[in-house]
Amino acid sequence: MLKLTARQKREFYSFSNLILHLAIFIILLITLNSCTKAEELPEANCGTLATVKDLTGLDGCGFVFELEDGTRLEPYIPTQNTSGQPSPLQNFTLTDGQRVTIDYQVRNDVASVCMAGPMVEITCITKVTTSGN
Repeated sequence: MLKLTARQKREFYSFSNLILHLAIFIILLITLNSCTKAEELPEANCGTLATVKDLTGLDGCGFVFELEDGTRLEPYIPTQNTSGQPSPLQNFTLTDGQRVTIDYQVRNDVASVCMAGPMVEITCITKVTTSGN
């Protein structure tokens, strides 16, 4: 059996204590970093139920979002949204009658020829899936 002096025991205890604190710090850092990434998911804010309507038959119109109360929203699709990210609509295929949940900001600084409703910038969109799909 190996005999340690009092000084060696103190150094061993200090070293093992340092390793323990370092391990706790790394685990805490990984845990906090994981939570931050989960909160940044854009789908978390999509809370307004809407139906996609194809109004291309009307002059200057395209797809609009019809809310549950009948209000129609015309999507404004910028190349980048206000936070510098690509618009969620750029990679989302809209079809007539499609049910979606959206989050949006009214844009009073843009106009439309269609005039079916207020112009909005879509900040979040998800497809609503039913149990049959």
